[in-house]
Amino acid sequence: MPVTIPDPIAAARAEAEHIKQYSALYLEGATKRVLADCPFIDGDSLLDGLDVFHRERMAKVPSSITYPEARPWVDYVLAVNDEVQALTGMSDRQLAIYRSLHDYLTFRGYACARPAAIERCRIIYLPATDRGEFHIKNVDDPITYYQPDPEPPSHAKQVTGLMWDGVGSGLHIDDEPEEIFPLPYYRMCMAHCDDVPGAVQFLTRYSQFWGGGNAVLYDAQQRNVAIEKCSHNFIEVFAPGTNGGSHCSGLACRNPQSPQGQYQANKRLEYLRRFNQPLDGADMTYWKACDRAEAMLGELMRKPDLTVAEILELFLTSWPKGLNKPGSKLHPEQAVGEYTLVTRIHLYSEQVAYRYQRDAFGNWPCAPEVYHF
Repeated sequence: MPVTIPDPIAAARAEAEHIKQYSALYLEGATKRVLADCPFIDGDSLLDGLDVFHRERMAKVPSSITYPEARPWVDYVLAVNDEVQALTGMSDRQLAIYRSLHDYLTFRGYACARPAAIERCRIIYLPATDRGEFHIKNVDDPITYYQPDPEPPSHAKQVTGLMWDGVGSGLHIDDEPEEIFPLPYYRMCMAHCDDVPGAVQFLTRYSQFWGGGNAVLYDAQQRNVAIEKCSHNFIEVFAPGTNGGSHCSGLACRNPQSPQGQYQANKRLEYLRRFNQPLDGADMTYWKACDRAEAMLGELMRKPDLTVAEILELFLTSWPKGLNKPGSKLHPEQAVGEYTLVTRIHLYSEQVAYRYQRDAFGNWPCAPEVYHF
């Protein structure tokens, strides 16, 4: 398919305006949140190697032979970075925080720090239910930095092309892959691929460039897959189940015996040993809860025919009977309470979307917002 590389100047201007508007979140807030999650280490020590890592990754340009699509996107990334700095006045350290903090911590920084575990999300896509084509997502995150979204949700499905929805599913400690240049893998995939088969092939080939998240992909023909990607070093693709749909959960591997599932388990144990944490402590309790949530979702998705009412019951019912997290802590030492902040529901056949979102005080609404499209 023809590929148009976005205009880097236009992209940088839009990004710069966003950074200026939310600088406290993306710059100062980014480091404050990390340091709040790492109470066992001095902040300066944690960030000591960030600048070096950022310079290394920006210089590590991927091979044009192995990754022939990458060269114009490398140029795009470099041009956007230069223009963003020029427009915002960001220092080199601030750019490193903005672009590379997450990967630096996962590959190098968290080897000497003990971060807290943070809850993540869950997704279902079904091409057919009793009310037609259906998509739902629970957005789970700490409420500390949360503000309700005043804008209508983006809910219109593309008539042609690829749809992607993801959840966080990272590791505290991940082995650094050979490829660390920050290719915009999501933007690349959406530009180069217009269907699920092409996207799976593309994302598998570029597997080392992305990780820390699971995803559900679907297209205009209702083809769909789930991809689990907790590590940059593994990828696992799941075909639709007996009901024709796909699902994914945050911080969980549905097949613990797979190479990625075993890797995830080993890295979790390595983390516990590194920081002398017990098997019944806050971290393992949290991970077991993530696995339990995936088991609940997987059990529902094994049903050959699902109704919207059944799905909503699971997603909207409070934990532990359902997947809606009301702010409870699963262990006395857990750093923050677990919240489902937003639930988004799309009924494409009916051309309607629903959104439940907590208010700034953490209260769950009695009824959803309704949007027609």
